[in-house]
Amino acid sequence: MNTFEPIKPEQDPAGKLAEMVVTTAFEDIPTEVIELAKKAILDTLAVTIAGSKWEVSPQIVEQVVEWGGAPQSPILVYGHRVPAPQAAFANGVMARGIDMGDVHVTGGHVTEWNIPAMLAALGIADRPVTGREFLAAYVTGGELGVRVNTAINGTSHASFGVPGEYMGPLCATASVARLLGLSVEETWNALGITYSNHGMSEMQKYAEGTQMARVQHAFAGETAIKAALLTRKGVTGPKGIFLGVPGGSFRHIGWSDVRPEILTEDLGKRWIYAEGLSLKPYSACKYTHSFISGAIEIMRRDQLDYRDIASVLCIGSDGARMTIEPKDAKWNPKTCGEALYSTPYTVATAIIGGDVFLGDFTIEEVNRADKRELMQKITVETDPAITDQFEGFSVEITLQDGRVFRQSTPYVLGHTNNPMSWDDLQQKLWKCAAYAAVPLSEAKLNRLVELCTDLDEVEDVSELLGALTP
Repeated sequence: MNTFEPIKPEQDPAGKLAEMVVTTAFEDIPTEVIELAKKAILDTLAVTIAGSKWEVSPQIVEQVVEWGGAPQSPILVYGHRVPAPQAAFANGVMARGIDMGDVHVTGGHVTEWNIPAMLAALGIADRPVTGREFLAAYVTGGELGVRVNTAINGTSHASFGVPGEYMGPLCATASVARLLGLSVEETWNALGITYSNHGMSEMQKYAEGTQMARVQHAFAGETAIKAALLTRKGVTGPKGIFLGVPGGSFRHIGWSDVRPEILTEDLGKRWIYAEGLSLKPYSACKYTHSFISGAIEIMRRDQLDYRDIASVLCIGSDGARMTIEPKDAKWNPKTCGEALYSTPYTVATAIIGGDVFLGDFTIEEVNRADKRELMQKITVETDPAITDQFEGFSVEITLQDGRVFRQSTPYVLGHTNNPMSWDDLQQKLWKCAAYAAVPLSEAKLNRLVELCTDLDEVEDVSELLGALTP
């Protein structure tokens, strides 16, 4: 178990992270990181459009509109103008709704945390925000979030329960603070307020297939804006977020591989954010993607008929356990939430239909007899030797005549080592747009692509809001 030297709260690494967020200039960020950021933003806006009608999003929008208040910011896709924190609340659940947003190999989810809140914060900014300012706020907040999760080695502990994704609210708060022009001290304070409000979450919400996997993001965005506004009013938060005595969070994590030095090591020079970010081609938990990709490739390449399959063997990382445990839920999903995080369900869907997307998660699809039958032929094993949490999984399909077909997928499309092109992202956008709660015109969608592609040249980012609302 790790033990850390006592430090005063004002010496906490949170201070250096806040300084990085506030003082990093757009020009300090490498071109390739900016290019990835622009793609990630378009990607998240696409999945937000699709998530606008998915599961609990309409109910949350209805609730937010009922609450009413100052018409500061529009709710994405719907267009209702509400107070900025409430717009962030509604936007957040839509961004995570279909589980198709980006994931970092060590940093967890990123863009679906901060972009929904940042877009809501535009409504209370005291001047137009340029694309360069927006990108700098996005990247620095994303870097903070990735470093927090990487420092606790959170992704490798996912099947046990990451003590956080509390990095998500911190990520959102950092980006909003930068966007609204808070000082280093104010940003640090806002991070402390958010830390106080968002305790440690864990994997129980996934294991039980609950809607909190999505709604958690709503609370994070709302808190991010409230924390920034409250610190301006003089409300204070703790400074010793990570290592401060007595309650810094890292002091109470028992894992031996917690590495707080990652919080500040080469800060502003090394961009961990860009080292392992994956955009998703399938609407399902990232732990299922390598399996899905391998299964689709075998079926396509070898022109197999799923009705001839005798067995399917999937071998993945230890983290993939969260998609096979508890067994009752993963091999017998009863809800859309359970199916989204089920390797047996998503692999059976991929084998039968050649894709995994929203239409595959209706109750009717989840209960399809042919999928249920195929799921019982699927075995999933975890191999500690697979060190990459999400990539390099293998699939082996055996037919009733004894023939065996194998596929290992080093990097699924969307990984930084197998990146999506702008054309790939446009196709994903159009695919997602078909599920919008309120239809967006072809002209608006094309404008959205143009704005994201050239975001560093945009003079007023609020143009994005026009492209994202009726």
